[in-house]
Amino acid sequence: MTEECEDLSQSQNHLGRNLLVLAGIFLLMLVLNHLMPLHRDDYDYSLIWMTTEHITSAQDTVYSAYRHYLLHGGRMFTVLCLNFFLWLGKFAFDIANALMFTALVVLLYFHARRSVEWRQEPLILAVTGLFAWLSFPHFGEVAVWKSGSTVYLWSAVPVALFLLPYNITLAKGQASLRSWAILPMFLLGIIAGWSVENLAVTVVGLTFGISWYLRRQGKMAGWMPAGAFGSLLGLIGLVGAPGNFVRYDDQGAGKGIFAHIGNQFAGNGEMLLYILPLVLLLLCAWRIYKLELAEKKGLVIDRAPLQFSWRQWALLGVILLLVVSYFNGSFVAWTVRDILYAVVMVPLGLTKPKTIDHFDNLFKGFDEMAIYWLTIFFVYALVKKQLGLTSPVIKMLAQKVSAREVWQAFPAVRYAGCMLALALINNFVMIAAPTFPARATFSSVAMIIIAAVAVLREPLIRGYFAAHGHKVLMAGAWGLALFTLSASMLVTYTMQQENDARIAMVQEAAAKGEPIAYMEPIAMKNRALRHVFFVDFDNGVTKDGLCKYYGIKDIKVNTDKEKHR
Repeated sequence: MTEECEDLSQSQNHLGRNLLVLAGIFLLMLVLNHLMPLHRDDYDYSLIWMTTEHITSAQDTVYSAYRHYLLHGGRMFTVLCLNFFLWLGKFAFDIANALMFTALVVLLYFHARRSVEWRQEPLILAVTGLFAWLSFPHFGEVAVWKSGSTVYLWSAVPVALFLLPYNITLAKGQASLRSWAILPMFLLGIIAGWSVENLAVTVVGLTFGISWYLRRQGKMAGWMPAGAFGSLLGLIGLVGAPGNFVRYDDQGAGKGIFAHIGNQFAGNGEMLLYILPLVLLLLCAWRIYKLELAEKKGLVIDRAPLQFSWRQWALLGVILLLVVSYFNGSFVAWTVRDILYAVVMVPLGLTKPKTIDHFDNLFKGFDEMAIYWLTIFFVYALVKKQLGLTSPVIKMLAQKVSAREVWQAFPAVRYAGCMLALALINNFVMIAAPTFPARATFSSVAMIIIAAVAVLREPLIRGYFAAHGHKVLMAGAWGLALFTLSASMLVTYTMQQENDARIAMVQEAAAKGEPIAYMEPIAMKNRALRHVFFVDFDNGVTKDGLCKYYGIKDIKVNTDKEKHR
């Protein structure tokens, strides 16, 4: 009886911590969404599509989505959500978007567990949230900005919910839902298939493949093919939209197969920069699995106590200097920029205004990316040292333990490997698209997060890290989280103030009947690892939507960059 009471108390304690983690994630996203103003495409979607009429009713939201379907693209579900919440107002959208992100973190955690039980692991739930915060490419564009988040975040949530019963069924070997779920899964399948093009194709292939596999095992339930056929109908609705052909004619004309292949390298390459912490953690975990098998064969690993060398102290000093620089005008970045300009650019004659503009743009994110990469590799080197993974040991492990042995010995490795393969396939589907921006890897990164969390929550991996790298990992995680959070809040707040001042100028020009609004460029270009998405008012997309929304003809921004750098 006493043990049962202790278990109940511990379960309630974990539940409270889980709720605290989720409340923290929700509040963070709510603040970011509150600070993020309407921007770029948001103004176009606040109007009935390709008109100058403002959306003023629920009927207008449906009509606008219908026009968008005919004239621009097939993402009817996400566009309808965007139109509806833009009509309801910004605060309603802020709450809904924060809830969506919180729900995605929970769903990723469920997929990693392959279960909907979530009381026992508040730390792993927090790690899932941290991975989502750090790893989604162009976070501000895909999870905060309204027009972007409804496409990527709002597609990922119903898809993750839809696929969860399939995943749990595979894990448990028996149907996770009963016959009552046939109609709900069919309808949810339509929404999942009517999401984002590459994700929709992956969903259709995955659900039909799982249904076929379980049918051969004699374990298929009726909701499985129902959901698969629903997703197929959604995919047909998505790719069959007349607007897709209109947009493809604009974006894809003249692009051959080599351009599409090149897009794969660009998109996957940029994704790799964002998921670097996950890649290095998975690499450490892979070697831990090898260590475990090698030690069973009698190999003894010597693990030296953690001691900083002078090089590591120097690197830590550089990181701290960059942090100070970041919050004080990025003086390190601009010093490096000026030195390279004088020593390299001028002697080579690379002084054309457009070249200098691209060169300057490279250094606008120098401090933040340097902090991010240096911190990650700094922590990785320390953790490797604590685990005893020296170069000779790594070579010895490669000789004594084969990859096949690791694959066969650990179910978590097989599951993570399948998720990584699925992520690559999901990205490869984008070869059919005329462009492959990094934001389109959102759903693949979600799969990679699932793989990483599934491995990290395994007792063997958690035990090794707890014994040999826990403090370093915690310090690194807190350091990156605090830096990116504070930087994002500061930059987003500054951008909000800058935006509000310039919107006031546009409104004033419109009220006076002046056709053109004049303004200075926004001085702050810092984007905090792309957790902030903002483009100045002279950008074509931003300017066109604003002009239509406020009823003026043009916006003129002073482009004297050297003056405002």
